[in-house]
Amino acid sequence: MKIPARLLVFSIALIARADTFTDLAAQATAARETNNIPRAIALYQKALEIKPAWAEGWWFLGTLCYDSDQYQIGGHAFSEFVKLDEKVAMGWGFLGLCEFETGEREHALEHIRRGLEIGTGIEPAIEQVLRFHEVLLLTRLGLFDQAMPRFMPFVRRGVKNQTLVAGIGLTALRLALLPNEVPDGQQALIAAAGQTAYLWMVGDDSKTEPAFKALLDHYPKAPGVRYFYATYLLSFRPAEEAVVELKHELEVNPRSADARATIALLMVRAGASSAAFPLARQAVQDGPQSPIAQYTYGLILAGTPDLRQAIEHLEAAERLDPASIEYHMGLASAYSNAGRHEDARRERRRSIALARESDSSGPK
Repeated sequence: MKIPARLLVFSIALIARADTFTDLAAQATAARETNNIPRAIALYQKALEIKPAWAEGWWFLGTLCYDSDQYQIGGHAFSEFVKLDEKVAMGWGFLGLCEFETGEREHALEHIRRGLEIGTGIEPAIEQVLRFHEVLLLTRLGLFDQAMPRFMPFVRRGVKNQTLVAGIGLTALRLALLPNEVPDGQQALIAAAGQTAYLWMVGDDSKTEPAFKALLDHYPKAPGVRYFYATYLLSFRPAEEAVVELKHELEVNPRSADARATIALLMVRAGASSAAFPLARQAVQDGPQSPIAQYTYGLILAGTPDLRQAIEHLEAAERLDPASIEYHMGLASAYSNAGRHEDARRERRRSIALARESDSSGPK
């Protein structure tokens, strides 16, 4: 049977294209194995133009670009790779790391967490890199209450470098920045706050109080310092002492939603919910991304007929800080009062699971 000329030409073109891809792939591999990175990257890109479904090619292109600080190209490569194989944890992790470097903060956090959730195949050293970038991103996005506990594993292992201390300091002072974004003139403040928080986290009681005193003496009017000290006082001193510091914080930082919400929460616990209501409402207006503001306002509303709105704010608090046992319990109570018993049971189960996780990850 005679093959039509047009089909014959098409078949020859396909064979030539396949040969070209095979040659390019082999050349790219050879260049990569001999550490000729620029040539390898160029060859992988050409091969992938011919065969975009080549997952291995996207992987090697991505890793080569990541290692050579070409994060834009690397991010694109890993985004194509995870489309082809979404179960590879390292693919999501490297995608997030590239996005971290290109400034895509929310996507970076989402993808790093996706990789950590899958977990399988992540080398321990890479896992630590991912977890460190995760906590820096949480601080950068203003999710301070989620960030601070995630520094603890690094502190327990004795990790202590300038970037870690700066990250802890930024979180303690509620500054939504990365360590390399600290403005000139504030590095000493951030380092002092980080060092103070580090001492508190390791439990060095003999040095923690003097470190706080020095921080207050040197930076009495720096936003965040008084709030940081108040959180420390709340761990072992009467609430009245913390309230004094929180009020000082509001003098220098009038829009501090966390300080205002904390005062309101302490008033609620003292039985003064009515007086706390305007403070809590203002805190939510000033800081809609503050979990303690959302929680406190929701807690107060839960004692009023407006249970629907209370649940909305308590759910917002839980979304902003899903690791808080207190927020889950508050939401469980509101669900129960609203007759949403299955939702209430789910929140109680989550609270118990978080408590067990906390116990198992505590100091040994």
